[in-house]
Amino acid sequence: MNKRSLTGLSALTLGQMIRDQEISPVEVINTCLERVHSLDKRVNAFIRVLDEAAISEAKRAQDDIISGHWRSPLHGVPFAVKDLFDTAGVPTTAGSKVWKDYVPVADAYAVKKLRDAGAVLVGKLNMYELAFGVTSRNPYYGPILNPWNLTRMCGGSSSGSAAALAAGFVPLTLGTDTGGSIRIPSSLCGAVGLKPTYGLVSRGGVLPLAWSLDHVGPMTRQVEDIALSLGIIAGYDSKDLASTNRKAEDYITHLQGDLSGIMVGLPTTFFYENLRQDVKETIFKAIKGFEELGARVREIEMPGIMEADRAAHTVLFSEAATCLEIHARNHPQDVSEEVMSSVRLGMSIPATRYIHALRMRTKLIGILAEVFSQVDLLVVPGTTVDAPPIESKEVSIGPDQILDIRSALTRFTRYFNLAGNPVLSVPCGLSTQRLPVGMQIVGRPFDEATLLKAGYLFQRAFPLDPPMPLME
Repeated sequence: MNKRSLTGLSALTLGQMIRDQEISPVEVINTCLERVHSLDKRVNAFIRVLDEAAISEAKRAQDDIISGHWRSPLHGVPFAVKDLFDTAGVPTTAGSKVWKDYVPVADAYAVKKLRDAGAVLVGKLNMYELAFGVTSRNPYYGPILNPWNLTRMCGGSSSGSAAALAAGFVPLTLGTDTGGSIRIPSSLCGAVGLKPTYGLVSRGGVLPLAWSLDHVGPMTRQVEDIALSLGIIAGYDSKDLASTNRKAEDYITHLQGDLSGIMVGLPTTFFYENLRQDVKETIFKAIKGFEELGARVREIEMPGIMEADRAAHTVLFSEAATCLEIHARNHPQDVSEEVMSSVRLGMSIPATRYIHALRMRTKLIGILAEVFSQVDLLVVPGTTVDAPPIESKEVSIGPDQILDIRSALTRFTRYFNLAGNPVLSVPCGLSTQRLPVGMQIVGRPFDEATLLKAGYLFQRAFPLDPPMPLME
């Protein structure tokens, strides 16, 4: 198999080929590293590439497999993580000057689970500074550019995690999502990203931004790889107070079948308003695809959306300011003005408003429970637009309709961080500018199996064309 075709394979396929000894982990990792060193100067997805350590791990994986000590379907498969995850002996910068000298002594929980499964860590990924933003502009490590169009942004804050997938550097990355930071970059880069149910995947060893909104999740190019990796990284962690003690599932086994009997809800109020027309049309075409696959579709009402959206904003900025206040006070020279202004905004929010927002969360959970008594899934847009130019501070969604960049990219995402429901972002087509458009599939708490099945069957029937940008 030639190197170019190798870089487009799913993690599941690579793992099967490695297990069957059709290809060696060393060959896979060397191909991955060659592509990174050849193309990442244009994308800037990585802050740090771990060449020597990755090659050493690949050799160990190769020896283990040859001797019959195969660990999992990810044994020998490369992955990379947002530079917010602790990695033993390797600096974890959080995309900031504040943390540039921090070297953790242990791996984050999710990183350890992947490495225990035999996956090979090849590097740490660039991101928005301290994860407190939605663009892919980083003042210290440089902007992360969208492989589909190198004048465009990837979205944030898991920018490098999505860019590395779109560029074919690795088949699996880890990201974090506090207000959309997995789903936004996935939508803009044509990747698949999962914000799991709150508490399903441990945040242990991950720098917090807003403790009641933070989620850790996998990002890939194929839904099957989300299912595979989620089965490995999910699980109880006593060091994460939000971690839920649930039995691990083999999500791969749930992917087969069809969507007959599945009811898809469309909350057209709010979620299908104030977005660019070609993006809206692409999402509606995808919904027709679900009907072709056997699902039924109905419009539904979701009361209290605007109030819940404001509450999500309040909780995010209040908690983020609490987490980052120490840096803003003790190292103001090492924090960009963009982040500092967000911290100051969070510090200005009264406690009474924060408490009201928490009460709204309880109300929202009840609203969604009622909605999911009527439907199995919700389908909503990922973002209001496709990938904006890298320097954008505002975007146009129609004649005389201008949104600031944060509103344009988080309008449809942060609602579900407040509630904690699982959300899968899946590419569903290309815009008129030939850039990816993503949709969000939302499920009941801890019903990732239904979510992944729907996403898998949709992606198999309606793959993105082309599936990846041509970068050579």
